[in-house]
Amino acid sequence: MAYLQQFLTYPIVTAFFLFAILISFFIQIRTKDTEGYSTAFIILCIMLFVKDCILVFSPDKLVWAIAVTAFFTVSACSFILPYKRLRVWLFLLVFLNFIISLILVLKSLLPILAFLPQNIMPALWLFDLSAILVLWLVNKKHSETLIHDVLNMVIPFALVTMFIYASIGIIFGHTLQVFTHVITPLSYWWLVFTALLFYKKQDSEMISATNYYEETFDSLYNLFIKTSTVLKDSFEAEDILRSLNEAIHEEIHADGSMIFLVDEFDEQLAAKAYTGTYPPPFALPEGFPKKENRIVSYMKHVQFDFASNILGECAKTRINIYIPDAYKDSRIIQNGEEAFLQISSFIAVPLMVEDKVMGVFTAVKTQPGTFFSENDFDRSKILANFGTISLSNFLKFLEVKERSNIQQSADTAVQIQRAMIPKKLPQYKTMQLGAFLQPSIGVSGDYYDVIQTRKDRVVVAVGDIAGKGIIAATVLVMIRALLHLICNTPRDMATVLDWVNKGITGKIDFDHFATLAL
Repeated sequence: MAYLQQFLTYPIVTAFFLFAILISFFIQIRTKDTEGYSTAFIILCIMLFVKDCILVFSPDKLVWAIAVTAFFTVSACSFILPYKRLRVWLFLLVFLNFIISLILVLKSLLPILAFLPQNIMPALWLFDLSAILVLWLVNKKHSETLIHDVLNMVIPFALVTMFIYASIGIIFGHTLQVFTHVITPLSYWWLVFTALLFYKKQDSEMISATNYYEETFDSLYNLFIKTSTVLKDSFEAEDILRSLNEAIHEEIHADGSMIFLVDEFDEQLAAKAYTGTYPPPFALPEGFPKKENRIVSYMKHVQFDFASNILGECAKTRINIYIPDAYKDSRIIQNGEEAFLQISSFIAVPLMVEDKVMGVFTAVKTQPGTFFSENDFDRSKILANFGTISLSNFLKFLEVKERSNIQQSADTAVQIQRAMIPKKLPQYKTMQLGAFLQPSIGVSGDYYDVIQTRKDRVVVAVGDIAGKGIIAATVLVMIRALLHLICNTPRDMATVLDWVNKGITGKIDFDHFATLAL
């Protein structure tokens, strides 16, 4: 009866409801946390509730000291685990806490160890807090993900709260009623703050992602409209390249942009489209006059080998290049102090179809203090890739037009469809996949794909585009591009289908209809 009365007089019921709410919050957060680090806070909440329950029945000073040490240790894991480079130090800290706690337990059981110091725990707690603070200060600039942003705001408040909690327990005693009924529950406020901050950050990321996808859909739409408009009036490849270059130039707010095409025989890049003001990012020929009109004329007709500069490097290595601040990168050559020769930010994206490099899209910012953002870089890659597919399809179409052979047009559409259909399906330990497609006449509108978005998530797409030929293949290309763009999202498949529908509906002039199952 005495234990029961002690249990009821302690605010354990309040603690139970507090931790139940916190755990439910973190479980909900865990459903959207692709990295899984929020699990550590669930474990921390469970451990703190168990600690409070144990202290109700066993308020011994040693038990409290061990419980606080466990609290600090699990908190350290929650704070340090997301920083992979610090995990060795975390292991050493956990090991130290375990060894000292074990020594104190053995000291209470074995009189032979009575010579060991009595008050080692406060020093250990201070060391724990100091170690966490130092490790966090050293690595807080490496904020790469949502959990890092949350921890950068939470850790200072949490460490101060933990220090105050331990200090009051040491000075006034952990069995004091004010300590157990007021101080202890209040010391968990930072966990509530952490949960609410997680929610806010996740919602902000979701809104940002939604806005980003909507802006990307609009950019794809504008790109398609520009290239389609040119197709109505011209069947010249130069006009298509110019419209493609102008469309990407406008969407990423560049000051200048160019498209270079690859000459495979000579391993050279040749300028094919020029928009805005694009200073050369490589060294000008010796003695070349630094006059704006001469520079523009030179860049519109320049040709060079792959090995000669950063643009050739992009084509040869097939690697996207993003240089936010061109003044800090030695690969960008500033050819003079004149305004028309300055480059403040640089982007280069290889134009690829399957494993073949067709050319390079490149853009620059020229105004001092203006830089491309990562969103600009991502959008330039998406638009360049989509535009390359359109360009490739257009060039294939020109070949068909030149031969004036309707059957060859169908063959081209077949090639486009085959390029969109995976040549080999991925296989998994727990699942085997197979597919068979047999078009009835030349090319069909059937489509399937397997897209692995995460280790634990695979998206299987099966669709049918109404009609046959080039139009059906073009719509197929758009659907495939959108799927590969947006499937890597924690949202459900109904939302993904809705995004695809919004990305296609009303975006092109010709009538089309498609069914799609995910």
